[in-house]
Amino acid sequence: MGRLIEKNAVTVSLADPRSEECLLLSDHSWSELNRLNGDVDSAEFFALDFSGAGSAFVVARQNGRAVGCGAIRRLAPGVAEIKRIFVEPEARQLGIGRKILSALETIGRDLGYSALQLETGVRQPAAIRLYERAGYQRILVYGQYRDDPLSVCFKKVVGEGRRAN
Repeated sequence: MGRLIEKNAVTVSLADPRSEECLLLSDHSWSELNRLNGDVDSAEFFALDFSGAGSAFVVARQNGRAVGCGAIRRLAPGVAEIKRIFVEPEARQLGIGRKILSALETIGRDLGYSALQLETGVRQPAAIRLYERAGYQRILVYGQYRDDPLSVCFKKVVGEGRRAN
C-alpha cells in the first residue's frame, strides 16, 4: 500500500534570507504593507540583519512551494525581535503563520533568549489575533515604532535565557 501524503503538507525550515524565494516573499510583504498603510517607508531588506549570530530566517513551504517567512534577530541582551512574518494571501487561514511563529519561538529559546518582542500594525487584525492567541502581551511601542500611531507591540517570555546574547 502506498504512503499517505498530506494534501497541504507544510514545513518550516531555516533558509538563506538572500535566496530568491526569500527576497520575493519580502517584496510581497512590503507590497501588502503599502496597500494597508499607504506608502510606508519600505526600508530595504537587509538579508545580513537575519544571518548573523543570534538571528535566523525561516521559510514555510506548502507542498514544496515557499508561501511564508519569518525572522528573529537580537534586540537587546536576552531579548530577540520577531520580524517579517508573512504568509501569501492564498495560503492564509491554514495555520501557517502559527507554524512560523512557533518555529521562531523554538529558535529563540535555542539561542538562549528569554523573551521575544515584535511590532505589527493596527490595520492587521489577523496578525494581532495570532500573537494574542499565542500568548503575547501588548507592551508600549518601542524603538523606531514609538511615534508611529499605526504600530502595536507585543512581548512573550519564552525561556530562561541560558546564555548571554
